Order: sequence, then C-alpha cells, then structure tokens
Amino acid sequence: MKKTLCILTIGQSPRADMIPAITQFLPKNLRLIEKGILDDLSTSEIEALAPVDRKKTLVSRLRDGSSVTLGKQFVISALQRLIDECQMEDIDTILLACTGKFDLFDSAIPIVYPDYLLSHVVKGLFKEGELGIVVPLLEQSQSITEKWDDAGFTCSVLASSPYDFKSENLINVAKEMDKLPVTAIVLDCMGYTDEMKKIMVEYTTKPVLVARNVVFSSLAEML
Repeated sequence: MKKTLCILTIGQSPRADMIPAITQFLPKNLRLIEKGILDDLSTSEIEALAPVDRKKTLVSRLRDGSSVTLGKQFVISALQRLIDECQMEDIDTILLACTGKFDLFDSAIPIVYPDYLLSHVVKGLFKEGELGIVVPLLEQSQSITEKWDDAGFTCSVLASSPYDFKSENLINVAKEMDKLPVTAIVLDCMGYTDEMKKIMVEYTTKPVLVARNVVFSSLAEML
C-alpha cells in the first residue's frame, strides 16, 4: 500500500529548494505532500509576524525564494494547527522541515523531529567537545548555543543564510571556522544544501555535516 509523507515547513510550500533533494532518499512509491504555515497568508500578513524577541527567531523560505523570520511561539501554534489538519487526512508520517528545538507536538501520526535526529547523530559521531555551528542569522546564537549545550556540546556560532545566499559569506565562515578548535562544523538549518557543503570543504579541514542529509537518510529508514 502506498504511504504518504507530509512535509511541514515553517515558511511556504512548495519547497523547490528541498523536494528534489529529499526524493533521492525516499522510496519511489511514496506519496509526498507539503504544507506551509504561511501558505494562506498575504505579504502584509507575513510582515506583521516579524519576531519581537530576535533571540527566539526561526528562519525559513517563502515561495518566491526569499527568506522570512518568525517568532518561535507563533511557529509552534501554527505547526500544531497543521498537524491537527493532518490527523483528518490519509497521512502516515509527518516531517518537520526545521532544525529548531521543539517540545513534542500532540499527534497520533508519527512526527520526525530534525533536531532530535541531528543532535543524536552528532553525539554518536563526536561524543562531546566544541562544534562549529552555522545558522542563517547571528541573532539565533543564544538559542542555538543552548540547544547544543543540552546535547552536551559547546559551540562557536557563525551566520551565513542559505536563503539570501552569497558564496563569499559562506567561504568566510569556513575560513573562520577552520581557525577555531572545533571538532566538526554543522550546517544547522534545513535550507543548507550539498552544494553549500562542497563550498565549505574547500576552505576547511574540519568535517562538515549538512542537517538535511542526516534527516533525510534517517527518515528513509522508516519508510
């Protein structure tokens, strides 16, 4: 019987930057659908959602390819609304397309949480120590540091957006990370791609992990 995976993004669907990558990992007979928490909102409505507390900011992608910043509390309530919607549809598994740390949502359908997967894989590979964490916005440094501290790591955080992408910014981050005493570098956002990893590995001797690859490959094992 054909199974259905629903990808929930905290921006807008479709995620043209993500779907071609994830389909390489998934069974050919899997039905894939997308839902975004901003799908039905106008530009002005989205602008009104700009976070008041920049330290609790999440970043995602709009349909036109630009980035959007949102307050975490809004994201939590909007995701639960979409999860409730999924309960009434023929959906077998839900993937949250965000590496932010969330408490468990209320759902009868299995939900895949990228943060849980990423932190446990990194823990299995490197055990402890200092990580170099790359995020879209420097304002996320505090929440990211706290997230990785919970996983048993200290970290140095630098920013380079995968959405408003400039290769020279990522190159500068790679060079700076290479000078630091970090065990590995984690591209900690679902927007980072293999192409971005290839840029980084040219300018650093550290191992580079792409969050989406860890998530997609793990997800494929359960489908």
